Amino acid sequence: MKISTIQVYDNTKKKLENKKVHPRESYDSVIKRILEDEKMPSIEQMFKHGDALKQKKKYSTKEVIKLTHELRGE
Repeated sequence: MKISTIQVYDNTKKKLENKKVHPRESYDSVIKRILEDEKMPSIEQMFKHGDALKQKKKYSTKEVIKLTHELRGE
């Protein structure tokens, strides 16, 4: 695997540092996680989608959670 060096401003580096889930996590892992999160719809998008659905019944909390996970692809 080829490793490259990229330039980032100090404030960008600090933001990446704050996103680490562990102090020893690599910046590569942090960046990959952030990019993966972009694929996931936002909560606002989820609510808009849910509001647009024609509902034949009221859903329980468990059913809503299940539907949310299905829409997010989890």
